[in-house]
Amino acid sequence: MIMMHRYDDETVLYLYLSVKDGNEPMVNEIQRSAVDLLTEMARSGNTEAFRALEDLASAPMIHPILREQIRSVVGTPVPAR
Repeated sequence: MIMMHRYDDETVLYLYLSVKDGNEPMVNEIQRSAVDLLTEMARSGNTEAFRALEDLASAPMIHPILREQIRSVVGTPVPAR
């Protein structure tokens, strides 16, 4: 089953996809910056940005470094599905 995430805020959607769709084995600057921007948005009260971070924390293909960066915002990540 493929999980599709829906975000009304297009900025959140594009940032989410920038993090999740990275094809490189190493974390790239775009991914790191996208997590930083989602974090700023979530801390400013954007609930969709927070939900996107929660979704990323449980995504199976997220690099461990990014997962650690996300954990500082959402708490202990859910194990990858």
